[in-house]
Amino acid sequence: MALFRGEDNVKALDGREMPLMKVISETLRYIADKAIEKLKDQLGEEIVKKEKLRWVLTVPALWSEKMKMFMRKAAVEAGIVKSWNSDKLWLCLEPEGASIQCREDIEEDELREKMTKGSIILVLDCGGGTVDITVSKLKCSPNEAFLSEEVLPSSGGCEWGSKYVDMNFEKFLKNFFDPPIYDYYTKNASSRFEILQHFELLKKKFIPDSSSGYRLQLSYLSECLNTKKLRELTEKYNKKVDKKYQVQVKGSSCIYLSQDLMLSFFKPLVEKIQAKVHELLEQTKKKEGYSAKFIFMVGGFSESPYLKSEIKKKFQNQETTVLIPKRPLISVIRGACMFGLNPRIITSRIAKKTYGINTLTVFDPNRHPEKKKVLIEGEEFCEDVFDVFVKKNQSVRVDELVNKIYCPVRARQSIMRIIIYCTDSTEVEFVDEPGVSKLGELSIDLGKAIQGDKTVTVTMRFGATSIMVTVTNKKGEARNCEFKFDSK
Repeated sequence: MALFRGEDNVKALDGREMPLMKVISETLRYIADKAIEKLKDQLGEEIVKKEKLRWVLTVPALWSEKMKMFMRKAAVEAGIVKSWNSDKLWLCLEPEGASIQCREDIEEDELREKMTKGSIILVLDCGGGTVDITVSKLKCSPNEAFLSEEVLPSSGGCEWGSKYVDMNFEKFLKNFFDPPIYDYYTKNASSRFEILQHFELLKKKFIPDSSSGYRLQLSYLSECLNTKKLRELTEKYNKKVDKKYQVQVKGSSCIYLSQDLMLSFFKPLVEKIQAKVHELLEQTKKKEGYSAKFIFMVGGFSESPYLKSEIKKKFQNQETTVLIPKRPLISVIRGACMFGLNPRIITSRIAKKTYGINTLTVFDPNRHPEKKKVLIEGEEFCEDVFDVFVKKNQSVRVDELVNKIYCPVRARQSIMRIIIYCTDSTEVEFVDEPGVSKLGELSIDLGKAIQGDKTVTVTMRFGATSIMVTVTNKKGEARNCEFKFDSK
């Protein structure tokens, strides 16, 4: 997740590198071109105009503001929109999109009738890289259009997705192969891809209570792994592991993975997911007085029979029902389309952190420490003051704007730097307190050094999918500024 800086490179399985921004933007460009081509085929070329389309990009709820801004800039690089703050570009949090789709696509009348106004829904979005979890309360009756508000800040894990099952599997391969074969495996992209694809099929059918083993095809390594060598590796591996984790050779190029060995690839992740869901259900009960009525499981990893059975076993009871759509992999996409048609379908969100600006204020010896006093053009000010815009866990409406007025402290000042900070604390006075970190900054052009009223209004919108910041002068003119995220 730390790779979200445009200058960073990403590496392919065969070792080739390319800038992350290039990879993402060209992927978006390709998808956008295909989408437009499809629309033109269906609706006619004269109707579909690229500049009139609303684009919705889905992003994990765990992503920081910096990561969301990266995606906005990637959309600009891809030629989808002209500017990162275009009103034609919307970001949809993936579990929110899924919650919309799950509720709208329920066909059973009896189940739909249970989704009454005030019901709490936990969405467990299990993807390849992350697991995103949101908890929201329905603001609509069963016969009304979907409307909800956040109950808790979105959360989850960056290392709980299905690709980490693959990583555990590859740790086994490293232990099973000798160094030359494992080196060949890691450097031969096509062989590695084929083996991981074959393992993907095993993941999708893994059920711990079944009696059969899981046959893994290794013929893709035929250049360095013959039948004799495979038997030698198996014998050597089985001597150093517990019996329940041992493997068997099947045929000339396959091994059977035991139930316990397969389980070892999944279990660490599933236990983390269960613990987090339990924690959020308890927090919900403490805050609202009752727990979630429904748990929606979506995302590609939610197709795993093992994950589904473990979540149901742990959480399904008289109070809570676990629901899994027929095609959990596309729930986010369908919900994002619904969100794009009606972005106000989510009425409010919970602030993940306390956000504010570094300001100067008139020094008060009764309130401010002496070390914070600075003298500017003959006046005493207190520096490093954390001027709060919104506090952590505060509910903010999607259309709610927080406005604050600022003015330069120096008469001839022509540029104003507004530095935005965030913290997990709800009680904060100064930006250099423990736990406070810089989020980014705005550089505002105030105009000529000696002309006019230089007062500016900073407006932040927190209830949308990402934080939006605008700055206007006394005449209502938007100043030339861009939000630049801290590179750390």
